[in-house]
Amino acid sequence: VIRNDFRFLKNWEIMLEGRMLDMPDIDERRSGALTTISRYLGDHLKIGLGYNFTDFSSDLTDLGFDHHGVFLNLTGSM
Repeated sequence: VIRNDFRFLKNWEIMLEGRMLDMPDIDERRSGALTTISRYLGDHLKIGLGYNFTDFSSDLTDLGFDHHGVFLNLTGSM
């Protein structure tokens, strides 16, 4: 994974991520990208909407390869 976050204006952020899944046991490699636009809601909460252009999940045990599409991301901190 190669990832970069760009903060713009006061409370907005764009994240771009390049991904590659290498599976040497079955001689297969998949790659793609993921992007998110997020808005900070105060000091401890961020909500974002993104799109996964790959067909694989971050859960490497799930080999269904049907995970592309829109997602909602909610991040909190203390």
